[in-house]
Amino acid sequence: PFMAPHLSPQLRQRIVQWRYTDRRPVREIVQLARCSERTVYSVLACHREYGQFSNPFAHTRGRRRALEMADITYLLSALQANPSLYLDELQEQLSEVRGVD
Repeated sequence: PFMAPHLSPQLRQRIVQWRYTDRRPVREIVQLARCSERTVYSVLACHREYGQFSNPFAHTRGRRRALEMADITYLLSALQANPSLYLDELQEQLSEVRGVD
């Protein structure tokens, strides 16, 4: 099944602005935002109910990432410097330098 991409906070803010400040019809907002009518109504409902552009009580999806971007950058640079490193050596270096277990 097709999953639509998440809307950025900026686009959510624009949707609210188009509707309430610019008084644009929902069908026009759908075309401007390139999203479904249901999505537009959902953003407007969150803004109306919570005064925000997204639901503050919604849970994040998936589990927490094991590595930060800085950890991944470190691993890439370590492999570029020494491409023959074994996984256990990489894990040991990551633990020593970045404090990741």
